[in-house]
Amino acid sequence: MFTYKLYVLLALSITLILGCDTNQATEDNPLATQNVPKALLATRFQSLDDFKSTVQIEYFNACDKEDTCIESKVILHYQDAGKSIVSELSSGITQRDIKASKDGDFWDKANLVWQTPYGIRSRIELNKIYTLSRIRPDIFGYGDVAFYNLAEASLANIITPDLAFKTPKDASEKGYINTFNHVTAQVLITALFSKEVADYIADVHELMSMPELTNGRFSDKQLQDTLNYPVDNYVDMLNNEIGQEIGLRLKEKYNLTSTTTWTPELTASFLNDIQSFYMWSFGFAMKPYTQEDELILKFTHKINKVSQMVLAD
Repeated sequence: MFTYKLYVLLALSITLILGCDTNQATEDNPLATQNVPKALLATRFQSLDDFKSTVQIEYFNACDKEDTCIESKVILHYQDAGKSIVSELSSGITQRDIKASKDGDFWDKANLVWQTPYGIRSRIELNKIYTLSRIRPDIFGYGDVAFYNLAEASLANIITPDLAFKTPKDASEKGYINTFNHVTAQVLITALFSKEVADYIADVHELMSMPELTNGRFSDKQLQDTLNYPVDNYVDMLNNEIGQEIGLRLKEKYNLTSTTTWTPELTASFLNDIQSFYMWSFGFAMKPYTQEDELILKFTHKINKVSQMVLAD
């Protein structure tokens, strides 16, 4: 028997949901020497055609006689300095569909279970990820830290602004903050849980933002929109995939398991590894986190508390 609570939990859980020494961004960095290309910044592309000069886009559409695409898939191929990444997104259930199902009848709910059995099976993990990704002072106290706060902190850690900010938009939410938010969140979700659940969250969220991503049939309004723009979403897709690959490497490096007790030293080192990747990607310098930082202390406490939570089904 599927309850209202289950559908609300699943829908919420999917919401995406970053004078001192600096980190060293060198080819000795294990993240830089692996087969992971540099992160992307949406504000560096002037148009979808400009984006296509860097990233190859392939569409696979199954359309009916009225030219309505019932099923579609997009594959992005991104290569930089001999390192490459591939990101795929198929049409299907979205975060909006999951939210709407709670108001439907039995068959609507049964159809949801049929379309997203993985999401139903993984609802406890998804709820934990939702708790990590949102500010919850009711649980963790005043000044709680979430994924977006980590992105803001990494932006504040840039200490060579002349090298970082090539355009005014780089400092906006569509610039470094968005890139840091997607990469850091996907690194953490992959390292703490799995690549599969990180990929599920990323896909369902992007499909809600713009279903046309999978078939490429964008309206003129979408191509000119400065807030909900296909290039932003395609950059997010690639940065999500990059974050997942980094998450796998850091999970192995730190031997992370579901029972790992995080320390401030571990959290600072983990986030500094991600910052080293950002510096390698964009050529700027950043102030490193320390184990005494309030943000590090709070997020360490949050990771440990969430991992120990026993959440209702």
